[in-house]
Amino acid sequence: MREMILVRRCVIGVALVCLLGIIYGCSPRMDWREVQLQAIGGSALFPGKPVEVSRTLQMESAQGAITLTLRSARIDSTVFAVGWVLDAGPDTREKLEAAMLANIGAEAATVSRHAHKQSDLVIHEVAASGEMRLRPDSAPVPARLWMRSLTINRAVPGQAGARQAIEIIAAGPAHELREEDARLFIESLKLAQ
Repeated sequence: MREMILVRRCVIGVALVCLLGIIYGCSPRMDWREVQLQAIGGSALFPGKPVEVSRTLQMESAQGAITLTLRSARIDSTVFAVGWVLDAGPDTREKLEAAMLANIGAEAATVSRHAHKQSDLVIHEVAASGEMRLRPDSAPVPARLWMRSLTINRAVPGQAGARQAIEIIAAGPAHELREEDARLFIESLKLAQ
């Protein structure tokens, strides 16, 4: 009899854990989906339906202007984005990284950097803390950033030595952006070699 009670409790406990997992996994807050990124020959796992925008940026170098394309999804005040420059200069990746750190006002003491090799690519990973404003008229709140970036030399017809700078970013308020969600996103980027 005592064993039956223990078995029932165990079964009920497992059922409750499974139910909670299903509810959390089906939460409308994070609706993970794989999205193809044809322009860079890859894919990434986004937590919502992404939108794509392109903008021209002036670079402080001989390169002049570049076109940065972003595919991003916003969940509450957190942004998950993949960005790329198809005609990157030799320092484009570093300048895009510096701009992201400036966006959250990251101080050097809060920035953690490391690079690792994956196949023949060097992937640069950055984690940082800073502040961001949720609205223009609001006080800044603590923010977090996780980012990976790399430069790829690709053969492009009519362009000798063409390279692409690619970045994948999760940035948002510290109280909202969970490290496991940020890591799931930035580690999901897959590029065809």
